[in-house]
Amino acid sequence: MKVAQIAPPWIPVPPVTYGGTELMVAALIRGLQSQNVETVLFAAGDSTLKVPVLGPFAQAFWPPDKFSENLHLAFAFGHLQTEPPEVIHSHLENAAGFWSVSCPAVPLVITLHTPLTPMKCEYLRHFPRAYVVAVSAFQGKQLGQHPRLRLIPHGLKAEDYPFQADKEDFLLFLGRIYPDKGLHTAIRLAQEMGERLVIAGPVFTPDRAYFDQQIRPHLDGDRISYVGAADFPHKVDLLKRAKALVSPLEVDEAFGLVMLEAMLCGTPVLAYGRGAVPEVVLHEETGFVAHSYAELRQGLRQLFRLDPYRSRDFAVRQFSWERMVAAHLDLYGAARQ
Repeated sequence: MKVAQIAPPWIPVPPVTYGGTELMVAALIRGLQSQNVETVLFAAGDSTLKVPVLGPFAQAFWPPDKFSENLHLAFAFGHLQTEPPEVIHSHLENAAGFWSVSCPAVPLVITLHTPLTPMKCEYLRHFPRAYVVAVSAFQGKQLGQHPRLRLIPHGLKAEDYPFQADKEDFLLFLGRIYPDKGLHTAIRLAQEMGERLVIAGPVFTPDRAYFDQQIRPHLDGDRISYVGAADFPHKVDLLKRAKALVSPLEVDEAFGLVMLEAMLCGTPVLAYGRGAVPEVVLHEETGFVAHSYAELRQGLRQLFRLDPYRSRDFAVRQFSWERMVAAHLDLYGAARQ
């Protein structure tokens, strides 16, 4: 079987630092390769995954915008018209319109990686022949009765995430630094509770004002420290050592991949229960799902009750890489019938 994967062009596959969608695309493709599935990838030209990589942009760039997305999709579907695969799997929802006028005979799968809006849901309902993958039940409920909706939660290869039971005395915030991720709340929590907080993640140009005005004044290099964007080895080293990952989200989370990464390392999660968070974090077992700042503080006080082995075990069983890959192979098979 030959499958075309269309990733966004703004971050390489796999990502060097930040990049949830791109991390999942890389994990899926590696799984497909293990099952002898031939893959061509449309992505930024500096992607390093060992598959043919095509696209109009030689290097990844940020921020995203609709014009670069449309150019990327136009390039991809122009190529796929002349060299059609057996399945097209897009990680950009906007692909449905390009597909319907260029390659409608080839099955299309679309994975929803980002928060849904009413207009995005309405758009997808206009393409009932496309297969739509929700990565959480929360997402699936938002989309409603799409006739070809599938639920396939993310899965990561457990061997890529080292487990450590004995934690060090610091909290971790890991992710892109912008207001919706709630870093300002994580800083407040650490300061009020007398905790060390290590911050890792990129600051892109549109978010520089937020960083300079609300984050930088609190950085002292000791109690509140910023270590930069963090590549994969640095990221997993922080995750395995932290006493907890703090994720006080201010937006409904489509999945929350970093929470899964933390649990694989045996690290509990303190998060607001936005979107799919209650599906990913097992409350009072692999972390604490809070619905107020007071509950977030209470969860921090109760971290000692949690078993790091339980976090790892839950993440491996509930969100296995093998199960995710098998679910996609099953979906591709159904789409080809």
